[in-house]
Order: sequence, then C-alpha cells, then structure tokens
Amino acid sequence: MTNEKATRWKLAQEYEANWWQSYHGELEWYREFSASIVSELKPYMAISPEAKMLEIGSGAAGALTFIDSEHKYAVDPLEEMYAGNKQWQKFRDPRVKYYKAMGEDLPFETDFFDLIIIDNVLDHCENPDLVISEMDRVLKFGGFIFFRQNLYSGWGKIMRNVMELLLIDKGHPFTFKRKELIRKFENKNWQIPSITDSGYAGTWIRELKSASINGFVKALFFIVRNKTTFIIEK
Repeated sequence: MTNEKATRWKLAQEYEANWWQSYHGELEWYREFSASIVSELKPYMAISPEAKMLEIGSGAAGALTFIDSEHKYAVDPLEEMYAGNKQWQKFRDPRVKYYKAMGEDLPFETDFFDLIIIDNVLDHCENPDLVISEMDRVLKFGGFIFFRQNLYSGWGKIMRNVMELLLIDKGHPFTFKRKELIRKFENKNWQIPSITDSGYAGTWIRELKSASINGFVKALFFIVRNKTTFIIEK
C-alpha cells in the first residue's frame, strides 16, 4: 500500500468508525436484509445449514446474523470496535466467526466458500480489484456472490470524483459505473444471472425532499446513486 493510498484508506476508515460510533439505533434491520438475500438467491442457490458463507465488511453484526448456517465467517477492518460494543455483541449470532481483516487479504483457504456477501463495500476499499481477486480465490467453483453496490451515471461519477479530490466525501474513495463493474466481473469469467436496480429516479426524489442540506445538494447536481444488486456465479 502506497503512503497516499494508505492515508486515503485511513480517512475512509475513520469516516466509517465515526458513523458507527454516532449510530444509536437498533440493529433489527439486519433481519430484513438477511431475508432479502435468501429470497433473491433462492432461484439460484438453496442455502443449507452446511453452506460455508463469508460476509466482507460485516459492520456491527452483518447480514449473516439471520441466515441459517453452521459455517458463517465475517471480516471487517473495524471488527475490534464492533466487538467492543456490548449491545451489538448481544445481537450477534454466536455461530458467526468474526475476523479483523481487509477484503484485500482474506484469511481463508482457496476454494473454501459456497456464498460470499458484499454490500456497498467496494467503494470503501483500498484496492477494489484486489478485493475482487480475493473473492475469486476463496469462492468455490459453482459458488455464488450476493454483490450490492451503489452505482452512478457518467455525470455522477465525474461529480463524485470532484468530491473525492476535494475530500468532501471522505468515506468513499471509489465510485463505480454499472458497465465498469460488470467488466470487472467478466474479467474473472463470472456469470451474472440476475441484476436488479433500484433506479436513479427514486433516489433523486428522496434526496430532493430530504431535510438534509447534503442530500438536497446531491439532488440539485444530479449526484444520485442507483443501488444495484448482482447475483453472481463463479
């Protein structure tokens, strides 16, 4: 990691840590997220209790909390902070093995997992291409990835890059367009049987009506995201 990248990644981690430290809400929303993952994967993968699963960037508890399996693993660079919160600890499923680790250097054997979950993590990373390579390494042939990421239009990416240059948004070092992310997947020879978009319009309306100045400015300059879910098969 170069000094410049290390400094930028550290800023992103500080942003993330500050966000979670200021979060005083409950974690019950993980239940709905877990159910949505199982539902979207159902046409392609039957998740059994013996399935080996990994979540990259699990946060306070992780989507794996409410997915039934005896072999659940989670990695996050801020794991020590999450583990130190007693309320979050009580919420966690004790079957999940949590690791302080980066997606760029996963502490697991090659061809180990049946399923990988990564939700809006790639834009926070130090090296997105290395994260994708590590996912490819640890996923079994025939395994699946639930990959969700906020994507931007060409204009949105230009504006996000300006925000990045000026460090207006310290938490997201990278911005992706749909085509470039698909290209990264195709370079690994991954198959994409399903892509689901939330759409730009809904986000733009929500931001426009937002009580937040930040949200209104994003809408004003059309810096809106399209939350996109990819179901990927190796």
